Amino acid sequence: ISKIDTPALKADAINGTLIADNAINSEHYTDGSIDTAHIGDSQVTSAKTSGVGGLVKITSGSVSSGDAYVALTNKFSSTYKIYKIFLYDWNTSQDSEVRLRWLTGGSGNVESGSNTYFVAGSGYNTSGGGSSWQAQSDYMRIAGEDVRHDSDEHFAWEGTLYNPAGTTLKKRLVFAGGGRRTGNYTFSAHGTGEWNSTTAITGVRIFTSSGTFDSLSYAIYGVVN
Repeated sequence: ISKIDTPALKADAINGTLIADNAINSEHYTDGSIDTAHIGDSQVTSAKTSGVGGLVKITSGSVSSGDAYVALTNKFSSTYKIYKIFLYDWNTSQDSEVRLRWLTGGSGNVESGSNTYFVAGSGYNTSGGGSSWQAQSDYMRIAGEDVRHDSDEHFAWEGTLYNPAGTTLKKRLVFAGGGRRTGNYTFSAHGTGEWNSTTAITGVRIFTSSGTFDSLSYAIYGVVN
Protein backbone atom coordinates (compact mmCIF):
# COMPACT_ATOMS: atom_id res chain seq x y z
CA ILE A 1 0.00 0.00 0.00
CA SER A 2 1.61 3.26 -1.06
CA LYS A 3 -0.90 5.70 0.43
CA ILE A 4 -3.95 5.76 2.69
CA ASP A 5 -6.09 8.89 2.59
CA THR A 6 -7.31 10.14 5.96
CA PRO A 7 -11.03 9.77 5.01
CA ALA A 8 -10.42 6.01 4.88
CA LEU A 9 -9.36 5.89 8.50
CA LYS A 10 -11.77 5.82 11.39
CA ALA A 11 -11.08 7.93 14.45
CA ASP A 12 -8.50 6.27 16.73
CA ALA A 13 -7.91 3.50 14.17
CA ILE A 14 -4.17 3.78 14.75
CA ASN A 15 -2.94 4.17 18.32
CA GLY A 16 0.44 4.10 20.00
CA THR A 17 0.48 0.29 20.36
CA LEU A 18 0.45 -0.13 16.55
CA ILE A 19 3.44 2.14 15.90
CA ALA A 20 6.91 0.82 16.65
CA ASP A 21 9.50 2.96 18.42
CA ASN A 22 11.27 5.31 15.97
CA ALA A 23 8.88 4.34 13.16
CA ILE A 24 8.29 7.99 12.33
CA ASN A 25 11.22 10.38 12.38
CA SER A 26 11.23 14.16 12.25
CA GLU A 27 11.64 14.45 8.47
CA HIS A 28 8.16 12.93 7.96
CA TYR A 29 6.17 15.51 9.84
CA THR A 30 5.91 19.26 9.73
CA ASP A 31 5.12 21.98 12.23
CA GLY A 32 1.52 21.65 13.34
CA SER A 33 1.04 18.18 11.85
CA ILE A 34 0.39 16.71 15.30
CA ASP A 35 -1.74 18.83 17.62
CA THR A 36 -2.18 18.45 21.35
CA ALA A 37 -5.69 17.05 20.96
CA HIS A 38 -4.10 13.84 19.65
CA ILE A 39 -1.60 13.43 22.48
CA GLY A 40 -2.81 11.59 25.57
CA ASP A 41 -1.91 12.21 29.20
CA SER A 42 0.50 9.27 29.25
CA GLN A 43 2.45 10.68 26.30
CA VAL A 44 2.64 14.08 27.98
CA THR A 45 3.87 12.50 31.20
CA SER A 46 6.47 10.54 29.26
CA ALA A 47 7.68 13.71 27.57
CA LYS A 48 8.04 15.47 30.89
CA THR A 49 10.27 12.78 32.32
CA SER A 50 12.27 11.90 29.18
CA GLY A 51 14.13 15.16 28.68
CA VAL A 52 11.77 17.05 26.38
CA GLY A 53 12.07 20.74 27.23
CA GLY A 54 14.58 20.29 30.06
CA LEU A 55 12.47 22.09 32.70
CA VAL A 56 9.09 21.01 34.08
CA LYS A 57 7.06 23.67 35.87
CA ILE A 58 6.09 22.72 39.41
CA THR A 59 4.40 25.95 40.45
CA SER A 60 4.21 29.68 39.78
CA GLY A 61 2.31 32.59 41.24
CA SER A 62 2.57 35.81 43.19
CA VAL A 63 1.89 37.23 46.63
CA SER A 64 -0.74 39.79 47.53
CA SER A 65 0.36 43.27 48.55
CA GLY A 66 0.72 43.32 52.33
CA ASP A 67 1.79 39.68 52.71
CA ALA A 68 4.71 39.18 55.09
CA TYR A 69 5.90 35.95 53.43
CA VAL A 70 5.02 33.19 51.00
CA ALA A 71 5.22 29.49 51.96
CA LEU A 72 5.44 27.09 49.01
CA THR A 73 4.70 23.67 50.51
CA ASN A 74 5.10 20.24 48.92
CA LYS A 75 7.00 21.53 45.87
CA PHE A 76 10.15 19.37 46.13
CA SER A 77 10.17 15.58 45.94
CA SER A 78 12.27 12.69 44.67
CA THR A 79 10.81 13.16 41.17
CA TYR A 80 13.70 15.49 40.28
CA LYS A 81 17.22 15.67 41.72
CA ILE A 82 17.62 19.34 40.74
CA TYR A 83 15.15 22.22 41.10
CA LYS A 84 15.29 25.80 39.82
CA ILE A 85 13.70 28.57 41.90
CA PHE A 86 12.97 31.97 40.33
CA LEU A 87 11.97 35.09 42.28
CA TYR A 88 11.24 38.42 40.57
CA ASP A 89 9.25 41.64 40.88
CA TRP A 90 10.36 41.58 44.53
CA ASN A 91 9.32 44.91 46.06
CA THR A 92 8.69 45.63 49.74
CA SER A 93 7.21 48.31 51.96
CA GLN A 94 10.59 48.95 53.62
CA ASP A 95 14.26 48.50 52.77
CA SER A 96 15.03 44.97 53.93
CA GLU A 97 17.11 41.81 53.61
CA VAL A 98 15.92 38.99 51.36
CA ARG A 99 15.66 35.67 53.18
CA LEU A 100 14.45 32.09 52.95
CA ARG A 101 13.94 29.03 55.13
CA TRP A 102 13.28 25.45 54.09
CA LEU A 103 10.06 23.60 54.78
CA THR A 104 9.91 19.90 55.68
CA GLY A 105 7.17 17.30 55.92
CA GLY A 106 3.77 17.24 54.30
CA SER A 107 2.43 20.12 56.41
CA GLY A 108 5.35 22.42 55.70
CA ASN A 109 7.24 22.62 58.98
CA VAL A 110 9.42 25.76 59.04
CA GLU A 111 13.06 24.93 59.77
CA SER A 112 14.50 27.80 61.82
CA GLY A 113 16.89 26.33 64.40
CA SER A 114 19.75 28.49 65.64
CA ASN A 115 22.89 28.42 63.45
CA THR A 116 21.43 25.82 61.10
CA TYR A 117 21.88 27.80 57.87
CA PHE A 118 25.36 28.47 56.48
CA VAL A 119 25.74 30.93 53.61
CA ALA A 120 28.58 32.73 51.86
CA GLY A 121 28.26 35.14 48.97
CA SER A 122 29.96 37.86 46.99
CA GLY A 123 28.74 40.89 45.11
CA TYR A 124 29.61 44.32 43.83
CA ASN A 125 27.71 47.58 43.44
CA THR A 126 27.84 50.62 41.23
CA SER A 127 29.45 52.77 43.92
CA GLY A 128 32.57 50.64 43.46
CA GLY A 129 32.10 48.77 46.71
CA GLY A 130 31.86 45.09 47.46
CA SER A 131 28.88 43.46 49.09
CA SER A 132 30.28 40.11 50.17
CA TRP A 133 28.67 38.39 53.15
CA GLN A 134 28.69 35.25 55.24
CA ALA A 135 26.51 34.03 58.08
CA GLN A 136 25.49 31.15 60.31
CA SER A 137 21.92 31.86 61.31
CA ASP A 138 18.36 30.56 61.65
CA TYR A 139 17.61 31.67 58.08
CA MET A 140 19.46 31.97 54.79
CA ARG A 141 20.23 35.48 53.57
CA ILE A 142 20.32 35.32 49.77
CA ALA A 143 21.82 38.76 48.97
CA GLY A 144 24.48 40.85 50.65
CA GLU A 145 22.58 44.16 50.47
CA ASP A 146 19.26 45.41 51.78
CA VAL A 147 16.86 45.84 48.86
CA ARG A 148 15.61 49.38 48.27
CA HIS A 149 11.83 49.67 48.56
CA ASP A 150 11.07 52.46 46.03
CA SER A 151 7.91 51.65 44.07
CA ASP A 152 9.73 51.26 40.74
CA GLU A 153 12.56 49.05 42.02
CA HIS A 154 12.67 45.29 42.26
CA PHE A 155 14.98 42.46 43.21
CA ALA A 156 15.37 39.40 40.95
CA TRP A 157 16.98 36.10 41.89
CA GLU A 158 17.39 32.50 40.79
CA GLY A 159 18.62 29.53 42.78
CA THR A 160 19.46 25.92 42.03
CA LEU A 161 18.61 23.39 44.75
CA TYR A 162 20.27 19.99 44.58
CA ASN A 163 18.67 16.70 45.68
CA PRO A 164 16.19 18.13 48.23
CA ALA A 165 14.59 14.71 48.84
CA GLY A 166 17.87 12.98 49.66
CA THR A 167 18.52 12.00 53.29
CA THR A 168 22.22 11.11 53.13
CA LEU A 169 23.81 14.47 52.28
CA LYS A 170 23.09 18.05 53.33
CA LYS A 171 21.22 20.19 50.83
CA ARG A 172 23.14 22.60 48.59
CA LEU A 173 21.72 25.84 47.16
CA VAL A 174 23.66 27.86 44.56
CA PHE A 175 22.23 31.24 43.53
CA ALA A 176 22.60 34.54 41.70
CA GLY A 177 20.60 37.76 41.76
CA GLY A 178 20.63 41.51 41.88
CA GLY A 179 18.72 44.67 42.67
CA ARG A 180 18.99 48.22 44.00
CA ARG A 181 20.44 48.64 47.48
CA THR A 182 19.51 51.01 50.30
CA GLY A 183 22.29 53.43 49.31
CA ASN A 184 20.72 53.69 45.84
CA TYR A 185 23.30 51.63 43.96
CA THR A 186 22.68 48.59 41.80
CA PHE A 187 24.26 45.46 43.27
CA SER A 188 24.95 41.86 42.30
CA ALA A 189 24.61 38.80 44.54
CA HIS A 190 26.17 35.39 43.96
CA GLY A 191 26.55 32.72 46.57
CA THR A 192 25.88 29.32 48.05
CA GLY A 193 24.34 27.98 51.20
CA GLU A 194 23.50 24.79 52.99
CA TRP A 195 21.12 23.71 55.69
CA ASN A 196 22.84 21.78 58.47
CA SER A 197 20.62 18.70 58.24
CA THR A 198 20.08 15.68 56.00
CA THR A 199 16.30 15.76 56.42
CA ALA A 200 14.37 15.91 53.14
CA ILE A 201 13.23 19.38 52.05
CA THR A 202 9.68 19.66 50.70
CA GLY A 203 9.22 23.42 50.25
CA VAL A 204 10.50 26.94 50.83
CA ARG A 205 9.39 29.98 52.80
CA ILE A 206 10.39 33.36 51.33
CA PHE A 207 10.31 36.47 53.49
CA THR A 208 11.90 39.83 54.33
CA SER A 209 13.68 41.14 57.44
CA SER A 210 11.13 43.94 57.91
CA GLY A 211 7.95 45.29 56.38
CA THR A 212 5.74 43.41 53.94
CA PHE A 213 5.66 42.63 50.25
CA ASP A 214 4.23 45.12 47.79
CA SER A 215 4.84 42.51 45.08
CA LEU A 216 6.65 39.22 44.50
CA SER A 217 6.34 36.64 41.72
CA TYR A 218 7.84 33.16 41.84
CA ALA A 219 8.26 30.01 39.78
CA ILE A 220 9.73 26.59 40.56
CA TYR A 221 10.83 24.06 37.93
CA GLY A 222 12.14 20.52 38.10
CA VAL A 223 15.20 19.82 35.96
CA VAL A 224 14.99 16.70 33.80
CA ASN A 225 18.36 14.96 33.87
